[in-house]
Amino acid sequence: MDSISNKNFYNDVSEYYDNMINFKQSLENKTANLKGFLSPEIKNAADIGCGSGIDSIALASLGLEVCGFDSSMMMIEKAEINAENENKVISFYNYSAQDIPNTFNSKFDFVCSLGNTVANIPPKDISDSIKRFAELLTNNGKVLFHILNYEKIISENERIVNINKGEQEYIIRFYDFEKDFINFNILKFDIENPKLRKLISTKVYPHTLELFLDLLNQNNFNNVEVFQDLKKTAFNSETSNDIYFFC
Repeated sequence: MDSISNKNFYNDVSEYYDNMINFKQSLENKTANLKGFLSPEIKNAADIGCGSGIDSIALASLGLEVCGFDSSMMMIEKAEINAENENKVISFYNYSAQDIPNTFNSKFDFVCSLGNTVANIPPKDISDSIKRFAELLTNNGKVLFHILNYEKIISENERIVNINKGEQEYIIRFYDFEKDFINFNILKFDIENPKLRKLISTKVYPHTLELFLDLLNQNNFNNVEVFQDLKKTAFNSETSNDIYFFC
């Protein structure tokens, strides 16, 4: 199947994204775990690749002033509805990481980009995106971002990401491994009538731990910590499914 642009992919997914990830449980978990990365001097945050707003709402619940950024306008609209439902005032903007205007430079004490957002950034743009993280931060600001451990995923050739069964439909997330990228697919079909199905696909890029450590060093990020989860469990390249960078 031909892949579609990342923006169009998430515009399409926005309709059922919150059900697919269990929004309420995810919000509860993120609020509890993000607290461990915040210090009293952190007052405001940028959530890059905010999706339907889970991380933005979690950070707002922890007392921060938050701006959320995403390339998908339909995800932004979903995030605005979710924030209103959770009684949180958050500013959302329709920009991808590297396109955030310079007017936001040096505005944030904390920049986060979770949910594997950086895997959606093509190799030609990844350096500029990490540079934008640095430019958005105030002096002594902190960045936290996440990517799947694709070296492990590729070595194991594990194609199935997740199978989710709802009341009326199945949602299956799976990979097709290509030479320079991975096709990320979502298949959704009706339980009673599987012929009622939809398959969409977009490219993600298996950026490595070494690449990000190099880019962070180039942008003067010091004391980089690497974890396998938001509970700050130490990262192991052979066993960890996720990589979280904090510096």
